Amino acid sequence: MFRAHYQHKRDSTNYIFWKTVVGCDLYLGYGRLPPIVGCQLYYALLDCHLTHGSDMILDVDPVSFHLLDGVNHLVLRRILGLGHHSGIPQLYSELGIYPLLVRRLELALRYLAYLVALPSSHLARKALTDAESLRACGFASWLGDMAYVLRNLPFDMPPLPTLGQMSSAWCDDFIKLLRRRCRAYVHGWVNAQPSLSLLHGRLEPFKEEPSRVVHLTRRHYLHRVTVADHRLALTRLLCGSFHLRGVHRPGSDIPLDDRLCRKCGLEVETPEHVLLLCRDAETAQARRELQDRLRLDFHYDLELPKSHAEAHVTLQQLIFHWHHVVPAARFIHKVSKCWHWFGHVLPTELMEDEPAFEGEHLDDSDTEADGW
Repeated sequence: MFRAHYQHKRDSTNYIFWKTVVGCDLYLGYGRLPPIVGCQLYYALLDCHLTHGSDMILDVDPVSFHLLDGVNHLVLRRILGLGHHSGIPQLYSELGIYPLLVRRLELALRYLAYLVALPSSHLARKALTDAESLRACGFASWLGDMAYVLRNLPFDMPPLPTLGQMSSAWCDDFIKLLRRRCRAYVHGWVNAQPSLSLLHGRLEPFKEEPSRVVHLTRRHYLHRVTVADHRLALTRLLCGSFHLRGVHRPGSDIPLDDRLCRKCGLEVETPEHVLLLCRDAETAQARRELQDRLRLDFHYDLELPKSHAEAHVTLQQLIFHWHHVVPAARFIHKVSKCWHWFGHVLPTELMEDEPAFEGEHLDDSDTEADGW
C-alpha cells in the first residue's frame, strides 16, 4: 500500500546523495571526503528521507523496505570508500550507524511511547486502543504490524505485550534493549565473516582511556589517519576488500596451491602473511621502514612475528593503537602498491577499487597518481 512512498523516498535519497556525497567526491577525488564529514552529511541530509514516515509506516513489506535499504548500503559504502561488492556488517560496525530497519523501528517505538502517555480522552489514544482491539481479534492494525516487525527481526526480541502492559518507561527500556541486542547481532555478524578476521576480538583504542570492546562506533582510524590514500588502504584491509587468495571459509575445497602466496609461494596468502611474514624484497623493505618509523617517533621496537598467530596479534596491536595506527596505515598502503605490479595480476585484483558508479573507471595514470 505504501510502495509509492518508499519509491519516492528512495529517489529523494539518491538525488541528494549524488548532489552532496558524490558531488564532494567528484570535487575532491574518490575517497577523499573524510568519513566524519560524510557521516555529518548523512545525518543532516539523507537520514531524514530514509526514516521519513517510519513512525506510522512500519516495514512489513520486505520488497518496499529493500528500496530504502539498498540505497542506504550504497551511501555507507561510499562514505567508507568501499566498492559495491563489499559486505554489510562492517558498514555498521565501522561507522557506528545502526541498521536502517532498527532505526526506523526505534522511531515507531518512540511514537508509541508518546501515544501511551496521552489521556484516554485523546483521539490519538482512542485510535491506539482501537488498534489494540483489532490486533487482539487477528485483524491488521498498527500495533499488529509492529508485533510482526519485532518477530521478523534478525535477532531475538521479546514479543510486543498488550496495551495495558505498556507505558512510557516500558517503551524507553524496550528501545534500550533493542539497541543492545542489535549491537550484539552486528558484532556476531562481523565475527562470522572470514574476510573480517582482523576485526575479530579487537579492542577500540581511546586517547585518554584504556582500550575496550565497542561493537558500534565511529572507529579511531577514520579520523586519526588523515592521508586519504593511507586511510583507504587500511579501511579496505579491515573491511575485507583485499582480494587475497587464502581468505576463504573454513572447510573450503579450494586446492592449497591456489591459496598460496603469489609472491613467495611458501604460505597461505592472508593479510597477516602478506604484511608481516612474506619474504618479498619490497614488502620486507617496507617492514624495515615501519620499524624505523616506530622507533624514531614512538620509541617502540617492533618485533616481527614468526608465525601466523603471532602476526595476527601484532597486526591488530599496530592498527588498534591510538598512535601507531598512523605509521601502520602508511605501511599498509605502501605494501598494497607493491602488489599492483606483481606478475600478471591486474591492478584491481588485490584492491577493491572497482567504481561504485558507471563512468568512474580510472586509467593507469590516474591510478598511479592517486597512490592506488
